[in-house]
Amino acid sequence: MHPFHHSFFEKGPELENMSQSSNTSLQPLFYPASIALAGVTVGNPEHWTRTFLDGLLEFQFKGPLYLVNPRGGEIKGITVYRKMADIPQNVDYVISTVPAKAAPGLIEECTHKGVKAVQFCTAGFSETGEQEGIRLEAQLADLSRKTGIRVIGPNCMGIYCPESRISFNIDFPKEGGTVGFISQSGGNAGGLIHQVMSRGIRFSKVVSYGNACDLNETDFLEYLAADPQTKIIALYVEGVKDGRRFRQALQRAAKNKDIILLKGGTTEGGARAAAGHTGALAGSEVIWDSLCKHAGIMQVYSLEELADSLVTMRFLPTPRGRRVALIGAGGGSSVLITDEFERRGLKVPPLPQEIRNSIGEFTPLAGNILRNPIDYSQNWKEPEKLLSTVRIICQWEGIDFIIWFLDLAWAELSEMSLIHEIVSGILTQSRAASKPLAIVVRTHISPEQAKKVYSFIQQCVSLELPIYYSFASAANAINLVLNYKERRLGKPLPGA
Repeated sequence: MHPFHHSFFEKGPELENMSQSSNTSLQPLFYPASIALAGVTVGNPEHWTRTFLDGLLEFQFKGPLYLVNPRGGEIKGITVYRKMADIPQNVDYVISTVPAKAAPGLIEECTHKGVKAVQFCTAGFSETGEQEGIRLEAQLADLSRKTGIRVIGPNCMGIYCPESRISFNIDFPKEGGTVGFISQSGGNAGGLIHQVMSRGIRFSKVVSYGNACDLNETDFLEYLAADPQTKIIALYVEGVKDGRRFRQALQRAAKNKDIILLKGGTTEGGARAAAGHTGALAGSEVIWDSLCKHAGIMQVYSLEELADSLVTMRFLPTPRGRRVALIGAGGGSSVLITDEFERRGLKVPPLPQEIRNSIGEFTPLAGNILRNPIDYSQNWKEPEKLLSTVRIICQWEGIDFIIWFLDLAWAELSEMSLIHEIVSGILTQSRAASKPLAIVVRTHISPEQAKKVYSFIQQCVSLELPIYYSFASAANAINLVLNYKERRLGKPLPGA
């Protein structure tokens, strides 16, 4: 039996005709000509319903922006209309924070204003497990089918699209990128963006879609698969509405784009949490593992793994193989990083004696380790010697990529310019030898450390270097991505 001949991945007859052409019907969601915010609070500027208004104003959304609340009035110089019908023009896209009981009525109002899609941020639907919430959500789905108005949600944060200047958070990056993210959870959507933004990842489009009463994970996957700006697609999914269609969409998308999937709710307790979060039917871990394997996509098991994998996939050129030179400072650190890398199937080959002899001509053995890992503790403040060592190692055909690891807790703030010089020099040597470079920086939390770390991260990002915050996370992410690349090739990397 095929591994997906299971009820969870079979398409029910009632879903056969529900999907619409994603690329055309979803364009107004990501590129609306105008937006209305229905339910935005007038009296309290700190109320959560102001989140979307604050984001659109911060990003300077260029189209007409309408506000709707039965109280009327004005917010930040923008007229608040009492109902949708009072808006003088048609509206492309509506972001709704109205109470759950008012949601069906809002869709009825939208039919008279040419609305193409409504995002319902409001909770209180099927995720509650209560009959009234289930009934209201079914009513939204029915109205969507009857009116042709597409629905995102309910119970979601909606769209972040830097190019069209739409955001549900004021501090998301305004620059666009090549990563698309489809997340059933609004919190995880924001969480991933915040985790990777300081490491240089930028997004083409992000969507939090919640309970998925109409538009679901497959609709957005098909859209991003055809989106020319999106090169990598990340997904956080708790459950799927149509297993067979989702599987087929994954297989099609994986032919041209890299896809990373994080499945939430694979344990018994996690499945209960998923049902209470978005009303999702989670499915077993075995089924999802098999799906990822046969669809040719990469699977991760935490938001942190997803973040590290995106950084790796985006910034680390694929090395010829798995052999790594580990260069840094600290004897104990050298031991631990070697264990982490070799434990995950990455090879740390010893330097040949002739190479050690060449390095030893200008580097004392006392206080240093010149075997691979290379511990340059005693001479790291002598960049000429360190960079000469890196040049010799890069020319050796026995390694495929380089890790430079450092602990900024041991560096003075006044020494950061020297560290910046060293990073640039190592990168020059690694690129000249076509040996990709990644950075592992360890530190502790303190005001002074924050200044050093942020300065260092900014430099790495400007040089488009992958940066990690622990030995384990670096080794794990690089191994995951190399495993994925090898599966795509159908064989080990040439130099492995």
